[in-house]
Amino acid sequence: MTKKNIEIIHPTNKLKQYITDPRSLSTTAIAKAEAAMQKVAGSIDLAKEADPALKEMQAAYQAMKADRGQAQAQSQRIYNLTHDLRGLGSNFNYPLITRIGGSLCRFIEGLETASDTQLEIIRAHIDAIRAVLHNKMSGEGHAIGIQIAEGLETLVREER
Repeated sequence: MTKKNIEIIHPTNKLKQYITDPRSLSTTAIAKAEAAMQKVAGSIDLAKEADPALKEMQAAYQAMKADRGQAQAQSQRIYNLTHDLRGLGSNFNYPLITRIGGSLCRFIEGLETASDTQLEIIRAHIDAIRAVLHNKMSGEGHAIGIQIAEGLETLVREER
């Protein structure tokens, strides 16, 4: 075994020169950014924006139901769409979308086959997301929506 001379080169971090101490960010700048985000969020109809994703989720569910051999591919498709909707839920004040979407993602992550029960749990999640958006259940305090989310989470815990 021969020893080789190895030289480790640590490139300089040129980004540091453009960044100030994050603790010194202006509270005024942060407030302006948050106000701008609220203005944008208030001008977008999330139900309308999410409709194509919901239709694609429904199509993937139908494909999985029709051919169980497609369960893994279609569940990955649903997972990706749901993951995106979860982010939109957080950004546009739809915490139930984030919560229900999180439950669905946990349930189908790594799903390779789909039993009748598993298909029904997936369908229930998709229907719940559609209902939250259709009924514009934004913000906190939607008792029925919270009960639905809790019920779906219980199903996921019991089925996994």
